[in-house]
Amino acid sequence: MRPIVTIVVPNYNGEKFIKRTVGSVLKNTQIPFELIVVDNGSKDKSLDILNKEFSKDKRLHVIKLKNNGGPTKAINIAVEKMQGKYLTVVGYDMEVDKGWLQRVVNYLDKNPDIGAGQLKILRMDRRNIFDSAGDKVTMFGFLAERAQEAEDKGQFDKVENIFSGKGTAAIFRKEVYKKAGGFDNDYFMVWEEPDLFWRIWKLGKRVVFLPMTRTWHAYGTKEKEITNEQVIMFTYFGCRNQLITILKNEVGFAGFKMLMVVILAWIGLLLSFLIKLDLKRAKAIISAFSYIAGSIRKIINKRKETITLIGKGYYLDHDWLPLVTDNRGIQWYIRKALANITKKPY
Repeated sequence: MRPIVTIVVPNYNGEKFIKRTVGSVLKNTQIPFELIVVDNGSKDKSLDILNKEFSKDKRLHVIKLKNNGGPTKAINIAVEKMQGKYLTVVGYDMEVDKGWLQRVVNYLDKNPDIGAGQLKILRMDRRNIFDSAGDKVTMFGFLAERAQEAEDKGQFDKVENIFSGKGTAAIFRKEVYKKAGGFDNDYFMVWEEPDLFWRIWKLGKRVVFLPMTRTWHAYGTKEKEITNEQVIMFTYFGCRNQLITILKNEVGFAGFKMLMVVILAWIGLLLSFLIKLDLKRAKAIISAFSYIAGSIRKIINKRKETITLIGKGYYLDHDWLPLVTDNRGIQWYIRKALANITKKPY
């Protein structure tokens, strides 16, 4: 039977989690599906584990890459091979609930105006605490988390428009994903979801939070703590890719305002890191600005390509952006900045 859904798991050195993740998907997915694991040149025993545990399961396909091009490139490679109507991305460090895709697909089948969505993501260590319920966006171009590690009491159990979400548990209509151009391979990590979801909104399709199922994520828990090296990478790619995303997608005065405020915010973080003598993170921001300065022509071309891809909808952000804008007070921005400086989640 032809798969309804293609589930893609990008993997890089995930030997600690890959058996649990793949086993969970194979056991708990109760609609026709195919599972594609794209290995980004892992140096550990990930592939050995997959071969030992799941080689007889015909629903599983493994694509082996020589080098780590990041999850964005891995997903795009899988999309070229996929057979399903829907694309679902699952992180290699996750678990999924029984029947997790049935209700989601049923809902999407009845609501063709939805182009993509994020599923409910809870923490692996505290099973009823949110990892993510999707993000809105502020008028100044910052992602505004809806859940912020809240306890899941059903308060988000409503399909709702979101600006963006985590790609570790996201679902797309294949034709919408392709029409929007897919993930940008140059992003490697961080801000690849807002960039893609922004383009999907521009196409006239909604992006929503889909709460009718549960997934669990190990990232940021005791099972998978964030290292200092990762913090530096997030600083570099966070700065670089947030600015590129705005440069590629912003329109009008509202977009210009986003760009100016985000530039000033990253300069402020740079100065705070220098004062703290956190020289590695300061260097990461300088490197991000240097990359953008040296890639202006490339970024301009990406913007032109996006305009060509989207058409007139590219300029109509004012039609839908108010639906996903969250106006946060000054205290929220201060707490967000302090969390960034102190390396604490917020």
